[in-house]
Amino acid sequence: MLTDAEIVTAMRRVEHKSRSAGMDLSYLDYEMRDIRTSPGHVDVELTQRDGQSARLLIALPSSGEPQYWLYAPPEQAEDWLQQLLIWIDDEVFISGLMDGRARIESNGASYVQSAPYGWRLTDPAEHARLSEAAGPDGWYGCRSPIGHDDRGQRPLGDGRFGV
Repeated sequence: MLTDAEIVTAMRRVEHKSRSAGMDLSYLDYEMRDIRTSPGHVDVELTQRDGQSARLLIALPSSGEPQYWLYAPPEQAEDWLQQLLIWIDDEVFISGLMDGRARIESNGASYVQSAPYGWRLTDPAEHARLSEAAGPDGWYGCRSPIGHDDRGQRPLGDGRFGV
């Protein structure tokens, strides 16, 4: 079973390393910075080359909260992290740190919010459409490295995740 400490260690290895959308879209390149841990969560700052930034609260396995980015049960911390980074790439590279994403302000920081379909949108109609399409378990069935049921999925409880 994966531990939170193993995942945090893997995350610290990619802190301050650029994630690139490619030469034609280099303004979307970003880094994960300022990793903060609390029981069951990691709070990270995502900063794009052009200066756009947001914080993201990420649920770790011990939290029991949905981990919408897991599309396959991870065998090791690096696999869990790679699935998370793919999910973050998808969001950031489609302008996820710019206008159009719902934010929560907390202690002077701006947090994007997770939703079963990705990062919550500010447009209510689009949010409703994507929420219905993804369902309460998200696109991949909200897999978790702990607490699998017989389908390999984690029960959602109230389905909330975020700040």
